[in-house]
Amino acid sequence: MDASRPRLAHVLMLILGLGIGLTLAAQRPTRLQAGGSDRSGESALTSGAIAIGYDEGSKTQIPQDALYYLDYKAGKLLATIPMFRQTAKSTRYLEPFAERDLVADFKIDLDNGPRPHFLMTTGHLGTFGAGWAPLFVFETTSGQVAVYRIQKQTVGVKYQLQFELLELGPVRGATAEAAAAPLPLR
Repeated sequence: MDASRPRLAHVLMLILGLGIGLTLAAQRPTRLQAGGSDRSGESALTSGAIAIGYDEGSKTQIPQDALYYLDYKAGKLLATIPMFRQTAKSTRYLEPFAERDLVADFKIDLDNGPRPHFLMTTGHLGTFGAGWAPLFVFETTSGQVAVYRIQKQTVGVKYQLQFELLELGPVRGATAEAAAAPLPLR
C-alpha cells in the first residue's frame, strides 16, 4: 500500500495541473492594440489603415497604413502611404505627401474669426470598411467634423495619392463651446 500512495499523489498532481492548465488556456488574453498617434506643440501625427493586401508568397493578409500629419499653425493636413521601394542606389520608405487645406475645407475666416483648433483620429468601420479606416478631423471652435480618405491611384508603374474630403458637417447636438470643452475625468 505504501508503494501506491506516491503514485496516487502523482496522479492527483497531474490532474490538478491539467485542470489549472485548461482553465488558463480557456481565458482569452487581453487584445493588444497599438495607437499610432502623437502630438507636440502646433502639430499632431496619427496613422490608420487604408487597405488590406494579400501576399501570395506567405499567403497572409497585410494591412497597409497611411501617415497623417496635422500642422495647426498652417491649417494643413498632410498624408502619405509608406511603401518599401528598393532601387539600385537606395531604399525608400516614404513617398511624397498629399496635402489638404483645412482652412479652405472648414471655410474658416482667419482674419475675422477665432483661431481654429483641430483634433484628429482614425476610426474603424468594421466589416463595412474592408480594411479601410477613415480619418476624422474635428474643428472645435466652429463645432464641425470632416471625414477624409486617402487612396493610391496606380498610373502605369507609378502611383499618385488621392486625398479626398468625404463629408463635412456639424458635430450634432454640440455647440462650438461644448465641443471645445474638455471631457470630465471619471
